[in-house]
Amino acid sequence: MNRAILSDGEWDRILVYLRQLPNLYIGEAETCRRFLDACLWVLRSGAQWRLVPTAYGKWNSIFKRFSRWCANGSWEKSLGFVSEEADLQEISLDGSNIRAHACAAGAKNSSAAAEALGRSKGGFGTKIHALCDGLGLPIKFALTGGQEAECKQAIPLLENVGASAVLADNAYDTNELREWLKK
Repeated sequence: MNRAILSDGEWDRILVYLRQLPNLYIGEAETCRRFLDACLWVLRSGAQWRLVPTAYGKWNSIFKRFSRWCANGSWEKSLGFVSEEADLQEISLDGSNIRAHACAAGAKNSSAAAEALGRSKGGFGTKIHALCDGLGLPIKFALTGGQEAECKQAIPLLENVGASAVLADNAYDTNELREWLKK
């Protein structure tokens, strides 16, 4: 199985879903597939958009389309769609800090809260709170300021997810969460 690009079966399933989304430009199916493959390449490699191989298209066009999909919520809806087949026998919950560069603060027409940035002991940053299925694939996630406690995001992430067991570290060990899980 080639994990570098979408398989034909994965693409067919995703294309049917994308065509159902309102206010989403698909264009030609093959161009849209190359766009998704380019986005997956950037996410896997961690490279800059400018380094996207030309086989995927012009990097700036790919980035602009990616930004439009972010703004209209298409990525979030798509994550919900692909996670419908999640292995929910057991789920994992954890958070991770990402330190922001000093230039991350002060974007024009923005705020720290809008960018999910905050100050913690370690400095300026963001915290990603993620819920993963039994195979380690993401189901849901939330972004908060770096100072936000992990336990405060547990219940919002676990809502509407039926799992047999929840795996989490000590950061989630609260009476409120224990009571909520008993329900």
